Amino acid sequence: MRLFDLSCNKVPELLSLVRAEDTILLRQEAVYLMTTGALNNLPCSLCCLTTDAAVRGILICAPFTALSDSQWLDLVLEAKQQL
Repeated sequence: MRLFDLSCNKVPELLSLVRAEDTILLRQEAVYLMTTGALNNLPCSLCCLTTDAAVRGILICAPFTALSDSQWLDLVLEAKQQL
């Protein structure tokens, strides 16, 4: 598993690297990408930190999975590579 931590300015080049076994984690300002539909058809898991979405008033719904801080830490520790 590779964990992609997306920020808006890195999206195009990172999306070309995504594989089915990867996980994309949206953090901070990247949670706004959930409202665009740009990530909805990717072949991998899509996650978002609950706190980041809540602060910005964004609801987390499919295909995204809401993660608590402890779940995020577990995900990071499981990842073989982080981009």
